[in-house]
Amino acid sequence: MHVPNALDAVLNRYITHDEIAGAQIVVMHRGAVVLEHYVGQANHTMPANVQSIWPLASISKVYAAATIMRLVEQGVLTLNMHATSVLPELQGDLRNEIRVRHLLTHTAGMIYESPQMAERLRAHTSLVDMYAEALTSPLLFAPGTQLSYSDYHWLLLATMAERLTGTPFAELMHQLVLMPMGLTQTFFPTARTPDPAQIAYVRGVLSEGTSGAMYNSDYGRSLAHPAFGVSASARDLARFAWHFMPGGPRVLSEPTVRAMTRDQTAGVPGSYPIISGLGAQPLHAWGLGWALQTAHTPALFSELLSFESFGHHGASGCQVMADPTQELIVVALTNTHLNTGIDRWYVRLQTIAATTIAGVMTQVR
Repeated sequence: MHVPNALDAVLNRYITHDEIAGAQIVVMHRGAVVLEHYVGQANHTMPANVQSIWPLASISKVYAAATIMRLVEQGVLTLNMHATSVLPELQGDLRNEIRVRHLLTHTAGMIYESPQMAERLRAHTSLVDMYAEALTSPLLFAPGTQLSYSDYHWLLLATMAERLTGTPFAELMHQLVLMPMGLTQTFFPTARTPDPAQIAYVRGVLSEGTSGAMYNSDYGRSLAHPAFGVSASARDLARFAWHFMPGGPRVLSEPTVRAMTRDQTAGVPGSYPIISGLGAQPLHAWGLGWALQTAHTPALFSELLSFESFGHHGASGCQVMADPTQELIVVALTNTHLNTGIDRWYVRLQTIAATTIAGVMTQVR
């Protein structure tokens, strides 16, 4: 398929103006890859290409959710299980009311992450110590009453999974999700990538320029954090999303796929940090891991996608979008972190999405 002129122009403009160094775009329509476009530099020495591996940041949460849901299917845990039944140290301040369902849908009430996260990275803090800090973080509200996006939720989920199975969470993800889905260019943690030279360098990350730099340092790449530790090629990310589309391949059961891609938040009010202007009490629908674009959050991913769409953003400059109505999956991977300016980061991703979707759907119809 011809690369849409508007998409090519947008990407080259962003590279010329030094807003991003490079990008990978992959589009699937009705289960077939119809567009691949690689432009600019993945890192200082390697152009963006089919072999480039990109830190997916928070898109990792959906891989973690898929791992947890495989365990649900196997009877290891349930969505309404209290977290304290596995994590007895999680006590006080209504923490005993937190259920697995709350953790998967960002309704457990925990803060986003450590207020000293940059310092924690520079100190090469272990996941065990990050988990210990999460246990004492104050709750923002009673579990299940609101939605607030949080990385801490995923530390609790991974710890529960490890205690119940006796297996490290990275191994669970590999055995239950990555391997059966055939995702050979997806790595958790990133350090498992056979060739470090393939990994995209992300500008503007926490602790940039130090030995603790998120995504870029040896420590950062070895940190198997379930909220942000996955890296993948654009092709593999599109294949992963295809496993949740109608008619797609199934590792998870059809009922599980349906549950993960449907609203599970019961209409509670809440906030999602990348978008505002949705009223005093916005309603951000969330599936199990997947974020949902609905009439309450129009254009969360793109104004050119339907209200049946699901997807996720990654702070490293990434976005995956899946629209069952148009039978369309769009993956856009860039390498400038939202810390460099969240508004410009969001505009870039939305502009790339719009020019990609419009150009592709004009050609396939």
